[in-house]
Amino acid sequence: MASPLLTVRALATAGEREKHCQCADQAFSREPSPASARNWYQFVTTTPGYRPEQLRGAFCNGEQAGSYMLEERTMHVGTARLLTGCIGAVVTYPDHRHQGVATALMHDALDYAQSHHYALLLLDGIPKFYYRYGYDDVFDVTVQDIDRAALLAQPPSALRLRPMTPEDAEHILALYNRHFGSLTGSFTRTLEWQRHRLQYRSTDNPLWLAVDAAGHPQGYLALQGGTERFQAQEFAVDTWAAAVALLQHHARLLDGPNAPTALRYRIPPTAPVLYELIDALQVPDISHWRHPPEEWAIRSQTYHHRFAAWMARLVSLPMLAQALLPAWQARWRQSLTHWSGTIALVVGEDTCTLRFDNTQLHLIESSESATMVRLSPQRFTQLVFGYRPVAWTLQQGEQSPPDEVVTVLKVLFPYGHTWIPLSDWF
Repeated sequence: MASPLLTVRALATAGEREKHCQCADQAFSREPSPASARNWYQFVTTTPGYRPEQLRGAFCNGEQAGSYMLEERTMHVGTARLLTGCIGAVVTYPDHRHQGVATALMHDALDYAQSHHYALLLLDGIPKFYYRYGYDDVFDVTVQDIDRAALLAQPPSALRLRPMTPEDAEHILALYNRHFGSLTGSFTRTLEWQRHRLQYRSTDNPLWLAVDAAGHPQGYLALQGGTERFQAQEFAVDTWAAAVALLQHHARLLDGPNAPTALRYRIPPTAPVLYELIDALQVPDISHWRHPPEEWAIRSQTYHHRFAAWMARLVSLPMLAQALLPAWQARWRQSLTHWSGTIALVVGEDTCTLRFDNTQLHLIESSESATMVRLSPQRFTQLVFGYRPVAWTLQQGEQSPPDEVVTVLKVLFPYGHTWIPLSDWF
């Protein structure tokens, strides 16, 4: 039997785009409905920067068989800015499963990324699937459970809280940039984009803003809705007073006989407010404790599973290296390391050559005197995100470059600097 003829192109009509949103809503929404699909369609197609070609579909003998969204964003890696294709809502329609539709969509995403000069493709997809197209793990989610009684035992804050409106977009954007903008995995946002997100947030579950007596914002809190209101989506504060005000507000929202014993937050492991919470919170009643080293006021958990969460794929080494150069140069200067030499990073079939002259770092054409370091595209991408340490990565390739080269690579590729804020999930 002949294989079906599959073609992939931009969804050209409103009907094709609406069908994508309907099928994606059925596949991914917790409570799918026609209204939910319409709202999703409206949200996507009115997002600032949206282009119709970003919604793309596979057609089997002319019939729409599957689709996905490829959103163009600029990702932060320290001082570097990487043009990134963000893949979301990949769906094969029920009557066309097991016919190669998803494979055709993934090949189209790579072709599109190459033609638009993206450095990376990024996604959060279904488990054990995307690795076959060159993607590998780059970020595992960490959450903190915070004892509710320990929060309520803190002296109350003098700050007041109010629900946010789209007019607060400038405040939210400033807080986002201060607390997440320096972390790998955050994205460049515009004021229009931020306002759009606030406009589409449910009035039943607003973002909360902590303000001082003069009305100056000092922090915000976004909660999950429905039965998961014990979880915070995002939390960013400038002061301890703002942290206490927002945390205690969350704790009191859940008063009642079924109040949870802990609230769940997503705070970057390096965030100063997490250190402050660890230092300040104490459980009021510890009479039930049996083994104190395993008891907690705050408990952090990181979720790991191979090929199951946030994954990325290298699109173009030359594009990525050029985009990363400002971050590499800044890291090299800040390290105060003085070393001269040349390192050639051989990634798959491409090579990126770096020349070090004491405190200066440059990308150069290939050099015969360079020390060669060979990496698969997947391992190299993990280094970019700080997902694995340099020494461990080199061991997997059975390489033993000189110690000074390993030290240099540790400066360029620090470990553990990625955090994708939940408001950036797609």
